[in-house]
Amino acid sequence: MLSRRAVLSGLGASLAGSLCRAAPARGPSIIDTHVHPPRGPRGLAEFEPSALLADMDRLGVAQVVLSPPPLPPVVSGPRLAELRASARRSPRFAFAAGGESLNPLLQQTNPERVGADLLRRFCAIAEEIAAAGAASFGELAAEHFSSGRGRHPYESSPPDHPLLLALADVAARHSLPIDLHMEAVPEDMPFPADRPRGPNPAQLRANIGRLERLLEHNREARIVWLHAGWDLTGERTIPLMRGLLERHPNLAMSIKCDHSGARATAPFFPDEPAVRPGWVAMLSAFPERFLIGSDQFAGEDTERMECARALIEALPPELARRVASENARRIYRLGSL
Repeated sequence: MLSRRAVLSGLGASLAGSLCRAAPARGPSIIDTHVHPPRGPRGLAEFEPSALLADMDRLGVAQVVLSPPPLPPVVSGPRLAELRASARRSPRFAFAAGGESLNPLLQQTNPERVGADLLRRFCAIAEEIAAAGAASFGELAAEHFSSGRGRHPYESSPPDHPLLLALADVAARHSLPIDLHMEAVPEDMPFPADRPRGPNPAQLRANIGRLERLLEHNREARIVWLHAGWDLTGERTIPLMRGLLERHPNLAMSIKCDHSGARATAPFFPDEPAVRPGWVAMLSAFPERFLIGSDQFAGEDTERMECARALIEALPPELARRVASENARRIYRLGSL
């Protein structure tokens, strides 16, 4: 059987073939707000900027935000100083922080047992991240499925956790967005049968109402719900997203194109001729609320970044410019190139 990369690369020169193929960029430059450092025990110590910069040049990506994944308490990750140093290796790099420091505290803390000392410690770390020049707080997990491979964790924490509410206040003071990883669970439901079980639970708890409480807590805090278009429950539908966007002006969403998610809720699939009309209509209705966050890992296959490029080139020009870079420049704390 052909690999997904082989299938995507062989789609041809038609519009269908332009989706997700490695080709020189033609449309507007992209700001990719969600790129991870290399995987592996040495992480940023193995980071080679020239390879990522070459991929960015090929795909028309002007700038990336290097973001640690949402690490569980038992896994060590890059320190704030290392993240900041990685961003200084090129003016085209910015960095997020909190996945390596705030997220472990979030995951190990019962929301009903948040004491004053822990709250002060959590907020002090957030203030340190802001003072270090981060572009965002991230990546933080409210509902994160395990892939069932290796040490990839299952993580769950209510989006209205007292620590996240406190972080929203810090984020509002510093005009920093919060990057939130959360699979959509509108109501209590069994874990999806078509996903690897691994350490994932048999039942999932509803989280959309609790996300709305986070959004309502501080309207000056911008929440970026990551991975729109890559949906592992099948519940992150256009009506769900549109309803949330209508009710909550401080909600934005970053788009991830990866065809391992639910087909029905994706913006397109490789065998389709264009971006789906419902997606184009949603992006057009909220043109200032969507941006690119590929979830690409540096040093690995660039399929996700290629798909982001294909999406941008398939959108109407004015909408493409906003989604590609203008919204990211406004929402994230980024230096001028």
